Amino acid sequence: MPCYLLHFSEPYKHAKHYLGTAEDLAARLAQHRAGHAARLTQVVVQAGIQLALVRTWPGGRTQERQLKRQKNGPRLCPVCHPTPGAEAQAASSQLARGLAHEG
Repeated sequence: MPCYLLHFSEPYKHAKHYLGTAEDLAARLAQHRAGHAARLTQVVVQAGIQLALVRTWPGGRTQERQLKRQKNGPRLCPVCHPTPGAEAQAASSQLARGLAHEG
């Protein structure tokens, strides 16, 4: 079960991220984007803010609890806290996904 981080296109009050776990990540993301998941993502979607999946980890709920205890979503987020070379990695990953969908 993966642990995942959602980045909000703009802050909602104090929140810029949502951290969760899911058995079926694609289905859970669809629930978030439809406004039928966690209360925070419901109000974020209602406010017209976009959600982006920016990172995943193995480890399920145990990993989620450890990451939430750190209370530092921006440090975990590659959008808010890019690492050297992250832009090139993201671009090649987007290109690979685009090619996979075409082929």
